[in-house]
Amino acid sequence: MKYTTWRNKEKMIILTQNAGNFAIEAAIIIPLTLFLILAMISLSFSLYNRCSLERAAVVSALRGSEEIFSDNAIRFDTVSKAINEVLNYNLLSEQEINKNIEIKGNQIVVVLETQEKGNTFTTCSNKKAINPVFWIRSFRKLKGVVQTNDAGGI
Repeated sequence: MKYTTWRNKEKMIILTQNAGNFAIEAAIIIPLTLFLILAMISLSFSLYNRCSLERAAVVSALRGSEEIFSDNAIRFDTVSKAINEVLNYNLLSEQEINKNIEIKGNQIVVVLETQEKGNTFTTCSNKKAINPVFWIRSFRKLKGVVQTNDAGGI
């Protein structure tokens, strides 16, 4: 009986001596863990903003390329409206975005540039306006070739 009592006292002494080590380890590990979690959240916000900017450039260039039968002023307005529409609710922070829209014949080039946390991010999208009538005709020709040359496998 005395042996178990002495054993319990020894365990209590050991536990009280190690209690300070847990506090020191927690003081180091908890801030480090919180810092890593917050850094990952910040990086994910930054990545989301960059993807939204890339999407805005691609969508606006595509919408501008659809206006093949319009003059350049209408195409420019279409591209500008598309950029504002896509970025209106998609960015997680207020950023100044430099827009550069160039229309050269049937080519539309959209360049978007922004500064984020001291870094400059630039995205460029280049689309060629395609006449839908010619595209449909070329697709029908291709379809006719496939049907006449039905050797199997397609």
